[in-house]
Amino acid sequence: MTLTQKFSKKLKILREVNNYTQEYVARVLDISQNAYSLLEKGTTKITLDRIEVLATLYSTTPAELVNVSENIYNGNSVANEMMHSNVPPTLSSFEKRMYEQTISRLEIDIEKLYNLINQLATSKTASQTETNS
Repeated sequence: MTLTQKFSKKLKILREVNNYTQEYVARVLDISQNAYSLLEKGTTKITLDRIEVLATLYSTTPAELVNVSENIYNGNSVANEMMHSNVPPTLSSFEKRMYEQTISRLEIDIEKLYNLINQLATSKTASQTETNS
């Protein structure tokens, strides 16, 4: 895998981990969604200015963003010798932060869903009580 392919794969993983759409990241970069798609595919090379913008978006440094010395495997950074083992891959501190942020957002969404379910259940119970009266 070339450096461009590794970096492109990293861009896609970071976008997905942060629950961003290609359209959103493209707007941040001030390019079209199609142009951003080509960056993720490795068809178009990225500029340093855009690397800086992406580093800010993902709360990291440009150096950490472009660090592709480790392979990306299922969203995790792993050493070459671990690629085909059953040992869970270790995450870099940056990837841990991204996953923690994603988990935190999902926990908030789950809490909102529980509240909606409770509201619906309460509403249904109230309407059934009125119907039976």
